[in-house]
Amino acid sequence: MLMQGSTKGGFERLQEHVAHGAFHDSGERFDPPKCHNNTRVTIIKRIMDWISGLNEDTREALIMWLYGAAGAGKSAIAQTIAEILDGQHFVLASFFFWRNDPQRGTAKLLVTTLAYQLAVKLPPVFRERLGLAFEKDPLITTRSLEAQFKALIREPLVELLHSGFSTNNHLVIVLDGLDECEDPKVQARIVDVSFGLLRGRDIPLKILIASRPEIDISSSFDRKPFSTLARIALDDGYQSEQDIRYFLTDKFNEIKTLHRLRSYIPIGWPAEDSLDTLVQKSSGQFIYASTVVKYVASPRHRPTHRLEVVLGIQLPKAGDSPFAELDALYRHILMGVEDVDLILKIIGFVVLHPPGFSNSVTFIEAFLSLTPGDVPLLMQSLSSLISVENHPFDLDRAEVFTVRLLHASLKDYLLDQSRSKDLFLDHLKIHTQYAELYLAHMTELPLLESNSPLHPFTGFNFYVLIATKLDPLP
Repeated sequence: MLMQGSTKGGFERLQEHVAHGAFHDSGERFDPPKCHNNTRVTIIKRIMDWISGLNEDTREALIMWLYGAAGAGKSAIAQTIAEILDGQHFVLASFFFWRNDPQRGTAKLLVTTLAYQLAVKLPPVFRERLGLAFEKDPLITTRSLEAQFKALIREPLVELLHSGFSTNNHLVIVLDGLDECEDPKVQARIVDVSFGLLRGRDIPLKILIASRPEIDISSSFDRKPFSTLARIALDDGYQSEQDIRYFLTDKFNEIKTLHRLRSYIPIGWPAEDSLDTLVQKSSGQFIYASTVVKYVASPRHRPTHRLEVVLGIQLPKAGDSPFAELDALYRHILMGVEDVDLILKIIGFVVLHPPGFSNSVTFIEAFLSLTPGDVPLLMQSLSSLISVENHPFDLDRAEVFTVRLLHASLKDYLLDQSRSKDLFLDHLKIHTQYAELYLAHMTELPLLESNSPLHPFTGFNFYVLIATKLDPLP
């Protein structure tokens, strides 16, 4: 028989449903990625100004969406913001999603984890109301996200306000890596529920959400009222290349100062052109730069040799994977699409098409015998790696949609079989296939105006040459 004294209270039961590793300061996430000193200054200021209500353009927004390509540094920014808020004694709750963690890769413990963090920082009234919710409904953790947000966050906050609680600063929730949550539909629901939580504008709460611009997440945000949402796109407008150059320079100086083999490193290392190459390969995404630094800084190897491996001057030793972290990211994203073979065919054309051939959506669809609209539709699931961009065409003022890789290093990955394995793009086979396609389509492809740079026959001689040299056509 259960003794009365051993009965757990509501708050004690809540603690059994907390993902401790999702906190910004969790021990499980020790030494998490964060912004390097003097980088991302403009973005961090804009987010902090939004939280503090100092920016007129975003003052009315209660939710901010920070989005960008894979590896752009979203988690580092979210972590830095969380640490700043914690240091300034804001009431903060955070959840850092991660697909490889059973607790952080789903939304099952999201609401309870946020509620717990608020409960330990707010006055006792919040905790008492939270405990009461568990006592009234012991199975509250099995309810919908909407029901949990209402019972475990909204209602306790409203009761706290009715008790006389007031604050000069907003409470803040930080949700990072929403795209890492396993179910895309749940990702979109979290966005919807977040807006529903704040619809009445009657609780002093702001929510920062960081993610890749995946289709379900983007579609959910696109349906929201403009006045309630602020957006920050991690693109070229935030001097990312300048920040990456500063980061690399600082880290290489650190290697020259602290590495155990520092006496063997030349004073002028690395050369300026080597730094230029690394910045260019980064394409504004911090994951490439940070992967390079981790590899080069290994205390068990010569930094100069490892940098030459990264630059392709030296071959890596057997079993050595300089870009293991980056390769795992690319594989995860590419293997998550529905028709990877067709998508690789499109990417292959973008990567390998010769001068004179266009990477416009219209041309690619015609050349590969796709239905108009197929390319933008297929690329939606790869928006964190590939962009379909609208460019005005001066000759006739028409708009031309083109396909662009957001990561220069993605090309290196796909053209290196040792890295991409079954996703490898064999340029010899691909050029032969394109030559065959070209000949098959000579009378089928719609002719564009002869003075257009998109004219499909400009590269004909190239493909005939490739076809006869590599794999003669019948």
